[in-house]
Amino acid sequence: MPTEKKLRIIHTEASPHWGGQEIRIFEEMKWFREQGHEMILIAPDNGILYQRCRDAGFEAVSVYFTKPRTFLNILKMLWIIWRKKPDIVGTHSSTDSWAGLIAAYLLRIKKRVRYRHVSAPVKRNSLNKLQYRKLATNVITTGDCISFPLIKNLKLYGANVSTIPTPINSSQSLPLHKDAKRRVQNELGLPDNVNFIGQVSVLRSWKGLNILIDAFNVLAESIPDYHLLIVGDGPKLYELEMIRNQSLHKKRIHLLGHKKEPMIYMRAMDLVILASTKNEGIPQSLLQAMYSKVPALGTNIGGIPEIIKDQETGLLANANCADSLVAQIKLILKNSSLQRKLTTNAYEFVVDNFDRKKIGARIESIFLEDQDL
Repeated sequence: MPTEKKLRIIHTEASPHWGGQEIRIFEEMKWFREQGHEMILIAPDNGILYQRCRDAGFEAVSVYFTKPRTFLNILKMLWIIWRKKPDIVGTHSSTDSWAGLIAAYLLRIKKRVRYRHVSAPVKRNSLNKLQYRKLATNVITTGDCISFPLIKNLKLYGANVSTIPTPINSSQSLPLHKDAKRRVQNELGLPDNVNFIGQVSVLRSWKGLNILIDAFNVLAESIPDYHLLIVGDGPKLYELEMIRNQSLHKKRIHLLGHKKEPMIYMRAMDLVILASTKNEGIPQSLLQAMYSKVPALGTNIGGIPEIIKDQETGLLANANCADSLVAQIKLILKNSSLQRKLTTNAYEFVVDNFDRKKIGARIESIFLEDQDL
């Protein structure tokens, strides 16, 4: 039930891309609005999150958060926060966190929340201690693989650090596997005997997509009916296009770019892969695959082992190892009983642990602390 105290909440985000982090912000904003709270996004207007929020009826203010503009952006955030008078300011990436948290601290906003979505190490230096221990009143991470090192390295008080994963939006309607596959076959002009495996992610260097393409090149002749789908956009698109074009199987490797409905492409696949080499928190793409009842294969880094228990809820491969990916892909594609076991277990795990209402209520309780009720 919505609370009596209604909050005005500002979220900031520097990234123009659309991945798990941006999905988390968007879905959280929608849930809080459903509870009657007022939500405002501060982000660059060339970004997908900004456009999604505007389309969904949220107030969105454009600020380009880059390191050279930090001082200017602090001034902009001081002006925005002074005018909007929020109860909470939540920040998500490095450059927007410095501007947003400094401004919120100077204006004495009671609740200043630094979200941390990736497991990349945070250096133990005075600037990071300032940001996480003084400028932020609370830290919310998506996985224990992020929370525990932060607490240890920066000597944070455990009570102010909360592990709250990104929930799954169970209200989404999912097409049948055969219908999704037919739709993608038609989009690509492929016959109906073609099957798909693939990855859905922002195209960053550490997402391991070059290794995934290497693994597919090794496998291609032994799985002649399969094509590789790569769904997403990002800074490594041009490099991946060059790698794809050098492959003997380039006509079976599809770089599809950003898709507004990525779940359709997941449902078309027989296996969703995340070949990341570092930095992962709790990846939204694997959770979505697990909820979609598609077998999931991830690497053994970051928070991936927190959700994938090898041969129980999915498969794990060694990071930075095409041979390990090859072995696990072969294992799952040739074993229908294992596929059924993994998808059943994974779906139950996600429904039990990533419920939208429960996770939203946990964040709301943190936001309501120390507010004048």
